[in-house]
Amino acid sequence: MIDHAHILKFDLNLLVAFDALMGERNVTRAAQRIGISQSALSHNLGRLRSLLSDELFVRSARGIEPTPRAQELAETVNTVLCTIQSRLIEPEQFDPATDARTFTLGMNDYLESLLMPPLLAFVREKAPHVNFVIRPIDQDYPADLLDGGEIDLAIGKVETGNELHKRRKLWAERYVILAPPEKIGPSGVIDLETFLSTPQAVLVSKDGRCRLVDEVLAERGLKRLAAVTTPHLFALPTLVRDAKLIAPVPASFARAWAPLFGLAISPGPVDVPPYDVSLAWHASSDRNAGHVWLRQQVLSALEPVRVSVVDASAAFDLPVAAE
Repeated sequence: MIDHAHILKFDLNLLVAFDALMGERNVTRAAQRIGISQSALSHNLGRLRSLLSDELFVRSARGIEPTPRAQELAETVNTVLCTIQSRLIEPEQFDPATDARTFTLGMNDYLESLLMPPLLAFVREKAPHVNFVIRPIDQDYPADLLDGGEIDLAIGKVETGNELHKRRKLWAERYVILAPPEKIGPSGVIDLETFLSTPQAVLVSKDGRCRLVDEVLAERGLKRLAAVTTPHLFALPTLVRDAKLIAPVPASFARAWAPLFGLAISPGPVDVPPYDVSLAWHASSDRNAGHVWLRQQVLSALEPVRVSVVDASAAFDLPVAAE
């Protein structure tokens, strides 16, 4: 465990003075090297001798020579100063053309299918040594994964967080109902009675809930009939078609997959508010050169997707079905 109180006694300038003396073996030249007076350097050396209980440097015919204790410390002090310089002072460099780096992205399977093809095409020539790992995440905000450094970016329904997290909205997504054509009446919409009485395939988070839909229903004292709950969005079209269920799904997903499965789409009979799909990252990565580059590539690759999703939501921007 770090003894913070003890470390506070070590002014960083003392280590700088030590490293300069090790390199120059001369008080005058060491003082000139770090831009302080000879007396100031001598004062710093005196403080360091007191803290470490060692002379550290002794006079010789050639100037000063390090003691065995100073020689023992020299590499460690130099490593500490180099680390501070490279990690804290000098801006991190990232060259996508030459750097090899693995980025871990957290998202669900649907967003992975939207993002990864254009992202890979976007970066393949620019960054031939960069690769990606996809980490499945829950529907709710994966703050613990960002905090633990297990993912570099989270993409999805980011609803909560704190000052440790940054977020950029990508688009607003809304729920519609995916259903067999026979479940939708002449009006082209599913009414509330049909919605509540028809068995549903329900997309859930790891706690077994579909928060947006269930919370809206609960506020009105209503409950739907869940025939099956699953965390897998891509399983829903098959379940809806083959088991004759209905399923609330994102509008962009419905528009892409309903025609392939011969399914119909209806607005919901209750007003479920749209939710934001966002890009989220930890604040500690905000100015990291590699992360800045990554976010730029993701945003560029997602722009055509964003336009398509917005169009999909607009296409289903119908009045709520009558109760």
